[in-house]
Amino acid sequence: MKLTNIILLLFTINISLAQKTETITIPKGIVYNYCDNKTIEKAKKTIADNLSNNNNYTLLQDNLIIGPELWKRFKDNKKIQQIEKGKVQFHVDNLVLEGKMSQELNDSKIIWDEFRKEISQKYIIRKANEEELKYYWSVISFDIDEPLLIIETKEHNYILNILKDDLKLMWLDEAPKKTENHNESGNVGFKKYQNGNEIESISKGIKETALEKVILLSTDKELKENSSIEDIKAIIDKTNIIFEELFKNSEKPGKIMVYFELQKKKNEILFAVRDDLDLEIMKEFEKRVNREKYPNSKKDSIKLQLVYKVNSFNDTE
Repeated sequence: MKLTNIILLLFTINISLAQKTETITIPKGIVYNYCDNKTIEKAKKTIADNLSNNNNYTLLQDNLIIGPELWKRFKDNKKIQQIEKGKVQFHVDNLVLEGKMSQELNDSKIIWDEFRKEISQKYIIRKANEEELKYYWSVISFDIDEPLLIIETKEHNYILNILKDDLKLMWLDEAPKKTENHNESGNVGFKKYQNGNEIESISKGIKETALEKVILLSTDKELKENSSIEDIKAIIDKTNIIFEELFKNSEKPGKIMVYFELQKKKNEILFAVRDDLDLEIMKEFEKRVNREKYPNSKKDSIKLQLVYKVNSFNDTE
């Protein structure tokens, strides 16, 4: 009887350990949300299946963003160049990063097929390390939600951010290679670029309450055909007025992302926040922005994001 109880106890402990979430070191200032281990393992299997089977695209959806580091190489790929829509620009002060976003499933398949060719050698799938998290955090304007996984090969380390609800890939990028330059703390750093030139560090600006960056998620052609510079400026100006009026005296630090999808009949506006933002003021901000009359698109939708900082520095790491 005692032996049976011991075996049952050991079995229970083993199950508990197997289901325990794998934790990683999260750099200070980064918001990272874990998901359960079962979802992580399922995501890993889905990635592996989609890499090994040329006819398997269950990981993909219409929208897939190629991050700026991977885009440096993929932008010269002839097959990916056939994807006309989806030019993405990340504007951070005077720093401009380019990327790509597919808007149709067939385009996502083209990207994945070219990516799959690079993973012909041995690879491992793991969680991100501190430096990879710092890079990814510096590019995005939202909290990091798992599954965030790294495909590590001999030549490259790829970043894959997957939506946990349906296990669809929404972001594909590459972690920058380390340089031999050491920073003040003695750690090896990653290459950084500003105005197209490699630099030692990117300015974090000053601690203030202001518009930090504008991210255009539509191509120049789409903007010209469906909107205008005046309309985009009007959106920014109207939102800035509301933001400055409400948050100018707020002491709680944080970031706000406002996503606009301009449509012919009805615009869609979404919000995201991070850090210790004053949520009562944020509620009023959402109400005011939703009540505001913004320009519509002429035909096809136009997408952009405004990222605001409240009593905070720019995202640099």
